[in-house]
Order: sequence, then C-alpha cells, then structure tokens
Amino acid sequence: MKQMFLLAGLLLSLSLYAAAGVDVTVSSPGDGSQVSSPFTLSANASSNNNITGWKVYLDGQQVYSAGQTRSISAGLSASGGRHTLVTRAWDTSGAYGDETQSITVGDGGDGGGGGGGDGLPDPPPGALVISHIEDRGGWQWCHDPGCAGGSGRGSYWMAQHQSNPSRDGSSAEFFNSGVWANALWYNHVGAHNDKRNFLFDFWFRLDDASRNAAQSLEFESFQFTGGYNYMMGSQCSYGSGYWDTWEESTGHWMHTNVHCTPFSTNTWHHVQWYITTDHSAHTYTYRTLVVDGHSYTINTTRHAKNLHWGDNSGAQWQLDVNASGRGYHMWVDQATLTMW
Repeated sequence: MKQMFLLAGLLLSLSLYAAAGVDVTVSSPGDGSQVSSPFTLSANASSNNNITGWKVYLDGQQVYSAGQTRSISAGLSASGGRHTLVTRAWDTSGAYGDETQSITVGDGGDGGGGGGGDGLPDPPPGALVISHIEDRGGWQWCHDPGCAGGSGRGSYWMAQHQSNPSRDGSSAEFFNSGVWANALWYNHVGAHNDKRNFLFDFWFRLDDASRNAAQSLEFESFQFTGGYNYMMGSQCSYGSGYWDTWEESTGHWMHTNVHCTPFSTNTWHHVQWYITTDHSAHTYTYRTLVVDGHSYTINTTRHAKNLHWGDNSGAQWQLDVNASGRGYHMWVDQATLTMW
C-alpha cells in the first residue's frame, strides 16, 4: 500500500510538472514556409514561471541562444534546401517547451513575391532599440479633425498596463467610437537625425466589434528632422480592402497591391515594417511589410514635407470608425522601433 501511495505521488508530481510547462509559439517563419537567407525567427514563450533561457537548433545544431526574455527575434542564416528548425525555451522550474518547423531556404532571392523570405534586415550591432513602446510614458492623443482627420464625434481613450489580454503581461488598450470618427495616439522617442533605417515591429489584437465598426487601422513610425516630416504611415483599409502607404507631400493615402481583409478577432497579429529615409532627397521608401509571417516586397518611395516641426521620432496608432459609429477596441503589445 505504501508503494502505491508513493507511485500515486510520483504520478501526481509528474502531472503537475507537465501542466506547469512552457508554451512556445513561433510567429515567423511559418511551418512549411520558404524563406531567403538570412531570415528572422520571431517567437514568444508563456509559462506560470519566469523564462530563463532560449536555444534554437537548425538541423540539430545550436544556432542561437538568449536569456531571460519572453520573446525573441533572431537573425539566422542557412544554406539552400530543406531544414528542421527547433525553438526551445526553459523556465525557472526546469521545464521547457519547444516548437519544431520545417522550412525551405531558397537559393538567393530578395524575399519578395512567390513565397520568398521575410525580407527584413538584421539590425547591426549598435542599432538603437526602443522596446515596449506601449508601456512608455509621454503618450499624447487627439480626436479632432485637424489632427486625426475624421468627424471628431464620439469618444476615445487609452489604458496602459493591461494584463489581459496581453502577450507579456502589459499591453496598451485603445478605444474609439463615433460616426466616421478617427482617434490618434502617438509617442515621441527623441530626435535621432542620424538614423536612416526603421524597423517597426508590434503585435495587436482586436475585439469582435471591429469587424463591422472599423474603417481602417493605421500603424505609423515617423522621423522629423531639419523641418521635414517623414511620416512613414501605413493603414489596413477595411473600406478598400488594401494596404495603403502615406504620401506626406500631398497628404493622401496611396494603395499598394497588397490586399488587406478584416483581421480575425480575439487573437494576436504581428506586423513588421522595414522603411528607409533619404534626407538628401527628402524621401522615404517602404521596403518590406510582414503580416503574421507573410512577407510582401513594397519598394515604394514617398516624399517628405517641410512642416518646420522640431526634430523628433516615434510611433503612433490610429483607429478609424465607419458609418456605424460603433466603438471597438484594439490592444497593442511588444511594440519595438529599431533604428540605425
């Protein structure tokens, strides 16, 4: 009987140990996808305990490691052909979880069209990384037509440090309502006039009301330097069904050839933009857009405008409501602006 109790206790301990495991989710690249080399691996780990470390294996060989972080973004290289990628994370209990993927590395290619790689560069050592923008202080916002466009009707607000829903325990929640109303939230991170490359990376989540209430979702990084406004704006236009880029010189949205249908609700989506600026020509070029692991080569150049604003840079999000006037929510998490 004593042995039976000991066995039962051991089984219970093993059961509790398994239940307290680590859940690893790789958002990019997707399983079975084709990528170019180098490519970026983005992953997140969740556990009841703190994450203590990461390792990534390519065909059984360790190619990356990291410490105490719940998310990683790793630049990896591989030869052409099929490979097995294993991404593993541990927590303080000693438990671990992993995700195994099969990927195919193309022979060269620029990552655009035809299922190529993500096309995002690996930031060089010394790049400036502004992380967790959603948790920063100094947020500003506006709702009036002169600032955000739209009708200025309805109500809007922002609430930081939301634990649920969140990917890392602290998201920012945005709400807007009102017939044809727009609401803009922006955060300045300081003047960085020497930067020419911008990698804007964030996760967002929408509620059910957004499917029928949203007119468009705007995601933007920006740089003000020498009086010129490089507004690197993009939007998923539910009205037109396309991704748009912003032409600052004329103040208009311009369609890309990338379709954008309403995002699924109550789940996290991952958006990454790589954009460059040319201060001599006063232009900015949208290079690559990656949405939930799907890469699109844009390579569209727009023109800055001299608004005589003070030097600064930063990121912003905007919610636009359609004729329904119905309010909806968006949560933003793990927002990072990398500049070099």
